[in-house]
Amino acid sequence: MSYPPAPQPPAQPVQKSGNGFGVTSLVLGIIALVLGFIPIINVVSFALAPLAIIFGIVGLVVSSKRGSGKGTSIAGLVTGLLGLAVTIFMYVAIYSALGEACEDSGFSGNAGECLDEISEDVDDLETM
Repeated sequence: MSYPPAPQPPAQPVQKSGNGFGVTSLVLGIIALVLGFIPIINVVSFALAPLAIIFGIVGLVVSSKRGSGKGTSIAGLVTGLLGLAVTIFMYVAIYSALGEACEDSGFSGNAGECLDEISEDVDDLETM
């Protein structure tokens, strides 16, 4: 005698175990941190670092509701903050070094005026 097959259990809904906002925050934070050390290119970090911070905060809110993916959100938030700090530090360091170099060269010490005078000197050299 044959028995009918056992009924299939109902399908379980698939839960995502990751946190897309946290991963996005981490990727943007790492890129902002790396680019923050490179002069001129670190302008991009001023856009990426705040985005990493925003995505990290959103990722923390989502992960607290879902219960998973909190680590990537925290790491993204930290790298975004570090990227922003490194970028600001680099601009301050470059600006102060430029000011000191201008003072040492006998210029007024104002970086804007110093650059104008240097560009005039370069133009004079090119016309010779």
